[in-house]
Amino acid sequence: MGPSYHNYVGVAASPGIAIGKAFTHAGARPVVSQRRVSSARVEPERSRFTSALVSVAETVRRTRDRVEIEHGQDLAQIFEAQLAMLADAEVRDRTLQIIGERHWPAERAFAETMAGLCAAFEQIDNEYLRARVGDLHDIEQQVLTELSGGAMPGLQTLRSNTVIIARDLLPSEVAQLGRRLVTGLVIDVGGATSHTSIIARSLGLPTVVGAEGASRRIASGSRVIVDGDEGVVHALPTAPVLRYFRSERRRQLRRERDLSERRSLPSVTVDDFKVQLCANVDLPQEIDLALANGAEGVGMCRTEFLYLGHVLPGEQQQYESYRAIVEAMSPRPVVIRTLDLGGDKLSHAVDTSAEANPMLGWRGIRICLDTPSLFKTQIKAILRAAACGDARILLPMVSRIDEVRRARSLISEAASELAAEGIDHRADCDLGVMIEVPSAAIMARQFAEEVEFFSLGTNDLVQYTLAVDRGTARVANLYDPLHPAVLRLIREVSDSARDAGISAAICGEMASDPEAAVVLLGLGVMQLSVSSTAIPELKEVVRAIRLSDARELAEEALTLTSGAEVRHLVQSRIGPALRLARPARPAGERP
Repeated sequence: MGPSYHNYVGVAASPGIAIGKAFTHAGARPVVSQRRVSSARVEPERSRFTSALVSVAETVRRTRDRVEIEHGQDLAQIFEAQLAMLADAEVRDRTLQIIGERHWPAERAFAETMAGLCAAFEQIDNEYLRARVGDLHDIEQQVLTELSGGAMPGLQTLRSNTVIIARDLLPSEVAQLGRRLVTGLVIDVGGATSHTSIIARSLGLPTVVGAEGASRRIASGSRVIVDGDEGVVHALPTAPVLRYFRSERRRQLRRERDLSERRSLPSVTVDDFKVQLCANVDLPQEIDLALANGAEGVGMCRTEFLYLGHVLPGEQQQYESYRAIVEAMSPRPVVIRTLDLGGDKLSHAVDTSAEANPMLGWRGIRICLDTPSLFKTQIKAILRAAACGDARILLPMVSRIDEVRRARSLISEAASELAAEGIDHRADCDLGVMIEVPSAAIMARQFAEEVEFFSLGTNDLVQYTLAVDRGTARVANLYDPLHPAVLRLIREVSDSARDAGISAAICGEMASDPEAAVVLLGLGVMQLSVSSTAIPELKEVVRAIRLSDARELAEEALTLTSGAEVRHLVQSRIGPALRLARPARPAGERP
């Protein structure tokens, strides 16, 4: 019996449906010799290594320049990060040291250095930084290929309507692709925040990552369907499955046209209440997508991407990055969250020790206050960027009032130092706190007297409130943003902000869930910040409901005993309006 229909479940990394013929991309890694070299060969090996770095850097620059011409400056900045990695002195010096001490050839020494660096990144509990392992592998493969005298495995022989299936696909490889020939991507490994995924989204290529086993089992030439919305790959689909997805793709195209035509419409409820919809971003290159989807600002700009290397970013580097985002969004607001990493991720730069529970340890504002120079460097960069638009400062992991007061004092010092140096800046940036710790939510009225705005980080607030690690499979089902205990905390924060005359926004994943969004609006949170791609459909939800209905619903939700009861309540009260705003896939022959 020959091969038959099979599907692979992964992670939805880039939305849309692609139907085409599979091209299995081997992406073979250069063989690394395990031999040793003589003492006489140590210096030639070192020279060969440094020459390879120079050559690869030139190749990456050419890729960056081409990507900038074809796709814009923002996307090209991904390759600026790769150039920074190639220039990392610690990587270079460690490799040269191994060559000299162990008498290893350049390939083996560099592979050893990169293995240690990749292992360190894979242990990071920050999803964005962990996803940068893909860039490390990209650089590693390019350097090893250069040292071996070979060529990077190419994708130049593709035909139209091709779906690329690969164990891994490097950012530099994805950047070569175009919609004319490639319709979708399937990758065994990786996550939705990797640069490979970011580029795929920018190119509009439906992509599923984490589809383990797909590259081993799907043969080149096989018909494949990539469901980038659900994160499922259908290999050798049956006729009914194929008909279903062809119909669904046509429906999606019509839906996209409708949303595009309505993108400029205001996000107001049926009873004419305004709701501000903003985007959460990680990188400057995500701003174009945010604007294209109708973002009214950046509700949270994460800054961890600047802390990738073994050298902390300086004030000028940070300023240029923040300025690019602020200028692109001007006059819309940009909320910049200060560094939110654990001390273990900054051990190369600050004194730290191992912690039994980093989630409850030395992280966020605690690190910033204990290392004032680190904090003030970032604050100066933000204050300078604020001279170019509406930048605001957001403090993470705040649990005590005195943390806000100490932070404000350091911000004042930073502004005074900039003024003394004659550097253009804005000293009176709005200051806000992340409400992600129960103590901050419970004391929201006191915090409201100290800051200009609140931002509810519901991802962590839910975990801390319910004592659930959503990354632990065994208890992940207990993670429930609509649990009444969580809703009561959100109500307290919203009421406190309203009474103090300051704003309160939601910047967690909860806001992109239509049912949860309705409850949040009912609780008085009128600013929602979500991923850029979620904005158009969230706007449709806002425009389909009455705030008066949402308020009544929220009041009743607070009296219930579980998140399941809350969801049932939402569906029973306004389910038809939600389905009209966000139509589900037709049941029909749905696989």
